[in-house]
Amino acid sequence: MALNRASALLARQLTLVDGGLPRLTAWAVAVLLVAAWSGDLATTLQALSADVWLGPPRDFMYFLPLVSGGLATGVALAALLPRTGPALTTAAGAGAALLTVAASAVLWPLDKGTYGYSIALSEGAAVLTTLSLVALRGRVWQVGLVSLLAFAALLSDYLREPFFWPGRVTTALLVAGVGLVPGLYLRWRDARHSVRVEAVRAQERLAIARDLHDVVAHEVTGIVVQAQALRHIADRDPGAVRTALPEIEAAGARALASMRGMVSRLREPDDVPLAPDTTGGLARLEAPATSGRPGVRVRYEGPVDALPPAVGTTVLRIAQESVTNALRHARGASRVDVVVEAGADGVRVEVRDDGRGTAGPVDGFGLTGMAERVRLLDGEFSAGPHGRGPGWEVRAWLPLGGRG
Repeated sequence: MALNRASALLARQLTLVDGGLPRLTAWAVAVLLVAAWSGDLATTLQALSADVWLGPPRDFMYFLPLVSGGLATGVALAALLPRTGPALTTAAGAGAALLTVAASAVLWPLDKGTYGYSIALSEGAAVLTTLSLVALRGRVWQVGLVSLLAFAALLSDYLREPFFWPGRVTTALLVAGVGLVPGLYLRWRDARHSVRVEAVRAQERLAIARDLHDVVAHEVTGIVVQAQALRHIADRDPGAVRTALPEIEAAGARALASMRGMVSRLREPDDVPLAPDTTGGLARLEAPATSGRPGVRVRYEGPVDALPPAVGTTVLRIAQESVTNALRHARGASRVDVVVEAGADGVRVEVRDDGRGTAGPVDGFGLTGMAERVRLLDGEFSAGPHGRGPGWEVRAWLPLGGRG
């Protein structure tokens, strides 16, 4: 139990926070900044007690790099706070660099002894840390501005120790570039994470849209078709109204149950597919022919209820959507045949009517949703006029070894 809690705590510390910086990384950088200033303090105190000294005079100005490093470290620590925005981070980066440049300018005219002053470790660490944070959070012009100031701060070492060597400019450029790398890397990782999250959200929205269209539209279409038929025969056959009302009520209840099922699955913490009642759903599609409504005949063979959840759900949705399209769009149809055959390596689905015209708009969401479901399972899908007579036919083959 304690190990699980420790693992969960570590995972939270490694996740991205506002500004794209992991908490554990922020804490580690903060510790390193404090350690760098502590090292500068120890080095300064050790130099004051040295018997042989060839450096600058050990007066109060000798503490200026330590003071500048402490102020720059405080600015960098403030920039590490998770909710620090681009503007404040840019101000922190500019402040750390300008503190270093100002200290160099003050030390420039002073007596430097044999080897002069040097940029404190805490000054350089603060400049590079804030530069990396600006690269992570800031806009392009902010990154460019702080990069130039950081380069000037690193190059200001010449003012503290006026000894020029050819690699000084190149070294300053290289160190500034190294300071940009961590921030740019975290920014790229954050952008890639955002793209992945958006892709997952788009897939979830598409899946919800398919379920809403396939499940609810099927039941509501049945209700609408029966209500339209009853409107024409209510005066001639009042008994048909009493006979059809329970079926309409049952269809409405099934639609409501389907909606509740989808809501409950959306609230589940784990994305575990629920095994559908495939044979029960197929049996509910079957209905006798009535005035203005074709009859629906369903035949299924093999272990249909033993299909994997993703395959069984797709079979049921294809059958429901195809029957819905036939009831809506197949003019003059007298029957709709649904055939499902499950075998050892896959399952075949065929839905055929004998009406005129297309059973649904070719560019509608129904056919697109069915094709997407089948494609996700590495199956084959086709829809079009029946080649051996009138009517429209939907055919699908779903392998049992698909990706699911």
